[in-house]
Amino acid sequence: MIKLFKNKFFIVIDILVITIAIDQWTKIWAVDKLKSSAPIEFMNGVFQLIYAENPGAFLGMGGTWSSTTRFIIFGVVVVIGLTAMLWSILKNKLTTAEVYAYSFILAGGIGNVIDRLTHENGHVVDFLFIDLKFSAFARTGVFNVADMAIVLGVLIIFIPSLAESLKSMKLSKTES
Repeated sequence: MIKLFKNKFFIVIDILVITIAIDQWTKIWAVDKLKSSAPIEFMNGVFQLIYAENPGAFLGMGGTWSSTTRFIIFGVVVVIGLTAMLWSILKNKLTTAEVYAYSFILAGGIGNVIDRLTHENGHVVDFLFIDLKFSAFARTGVFNVADMAIVLGVLIIFIPSLAESLKSMKLSKTES
């Protein structure tokens, strides 16, 4: 049990340190290089580096709330939730995939909370944008490395269960 806890602890710490370091470094770079410049486009604008300050959550939700409300919801409540998540990861019996998934989600959450608590207006620095050009629905909002870590964690959780569901649906059809 102790060895299992140590291994889990080191996986969590490694993911947290590496992901948060990359996230914060890229945000510092974005502020320095992109804040006062035009977007930098790659592949005819499919991928863009564009500076944005997001005072809200996902796609700016809550961005119009007062700074006090944003601090309480996106700062205090999120820090409490992330602390509970860390405790849960370390305390509960999880598969290796779940440890990785929740650690990436936790790292992304911490990366964005660092921004909220260190920027005067409580914003998150975003600087990545993808526009596949064929539809208004084929584009992202502006995002950052922390957001990518959160999405990666969610995908690690849901792809195996989706694959299992599809497999069981296929088996049901062949049996009928």
